[in-house]
Amino acid sequence: MLKFLKNLKESGDWKTILFHSSWALTLTSGISYFFGLLRDRIFAHEFGLSRTLDIYNAAFVIPDMMLGVLVGTALSAAFVPIFTKQYDIKKSLGYQYAHQIITWSLVVLVLGGIIVAITLPLYAHLLVPGFEGEDLQKYILLTRVMLISPILFAISNSYGRILISVKEFFWYGLSPALYNIGIIIGVIFLVPKFGIVGLVFGTLLGVMLHLLNRFLPLKRKKYAFKNKIDFTFSPEIFETIKLMLPKILQYTMWFIMLMAFTSIASNLPEGSVTAYNYARNFQSLPVSLLGIAIAMAMYPVLSHDAGKGNYKKFRRDFKRNSIRSMVYTTLAAIALAILSKPVVGLLLGGGQFSQADINLLSGVLVVYCFAVPLESLMHAYHRAYYSLRNTIIPGFLHAAIILGTIICAKYLAPIIGIYAIPVSFGGGLAIQIAVLATVFPMLLKKREESLN
Repeated sequence: MLKFLKNLKESGDWKTILFHSSWALTLTSGISYFFGLLRDRIFAHEFGLSRTLDIYNAAFVIPDMMLGVLVGTALSAAFVPIFTKQYDIKKSLGYQYAHQIITWSLVVLVLGGIIVAITLPLYAHLLVPGFEGEDLQKYILLTRVMLISPILFAISNSYGRILISVKEFFWYGLSPALYNIGIIIGVIFLVPKFGIVGLVFGTLLGVMLHLLNRFLPLKRKKYAFKNKIDFTFSPEIFETIKLMLPKILQYTMWFIMLMAFTSIASNLPEGSVTAYNYARNFQSLPVSLLGIAIAMAMYPVLSHDAGKGNYKKFRRDFKRNSIRSMVYTTLAAIALAILSKPVVGLLLGGGQFSQADINLLSGVLVVYCFAVPLESLMHAYHRAYYSLRNTIIPGFLHAAIILGTIICAKYLAPIIGIYAIPVSFGGGLAIQIAVLATVFPMLLKKREESLN
């Protein structure tokens, strides 16, 4: 609160604080997680830790992987630095680059979605070995319908990166809340009519709201952004591909890890997939609310610092924000661990969600809390590396750590059950942060020396 009041005093403008600073991301993340928790509470009362939710959660993995690997790599690692540079030269150049990214993203995702939809029955049993018969068929159906979501998310996330680049953080951050509202509408109004497929329809409604919320601010006179198909392979697209290649490996391994976690949980007692997803949702609250919000807000600042060769300011900005992230998220993790059981009981307890479900979920959440400050710091380091246009180090390191995380979880699952997932996840993050922190000063020193 003191930090907020200090920022307000310095800017002298509520609008700047609430729309164009990291506080905007914190506020909108809070709104999003309110609706996310409301969504989870409705799920818990309607389904409990059931196979129905196991199937629904598992159906997200392939569409999310396609979006992350084929498009997310370009948007997270390359878009902001390149768009910012082009936009600073001339607004139309920035938009031209955005049009090219959106066009090629849609081509790749549409073709990829068709291939996955046709071939999924051939290998679905390998992805979710614990699902059989009717459960496996439902998983295939839901995954096929969900393949529409990466196409819409690709457009929305491209709009989102433009909003980040011009520091329109409020509209960027509000979209996840609208996404959750769409899912809630699906549970309440569509599931009674269409069954489990209604969950997917609600999800797609949420994606549409997510997209429209980001597009409408860009149409304002201030930005005058218009959609345009552009198949040009510009030098900026070539640079994007160069920067995203290491990130593809990183994202691929990340989603392989998620698929491995889902596969491991599907072989554990019924409800384990959902328990893992619920715990991850709770754990990601302080990460998104604080860690990612701070990392995303400092990203364009660091990109501008690096672009101007001002590495002294770059170092100072990164240090200030990373310490802030570490302190805030550590305190939040401690509070979440202490309050895990009453929080889970209050938000999810009742209906089909029993006391045994509460005990299991709160236990998994406590272990997950150790990863909160580590994951937040990882996001900060990754944005710093990306601002320096270095995706090789974080990309290959992240991929190697994930491989170790999967092996560890697979080994520990027969011994400690579902707890193997958060234990392995936290351990992998700790190793990754140690290496990133060791290499980072050397990379900055090399950049500074190149200017002399």
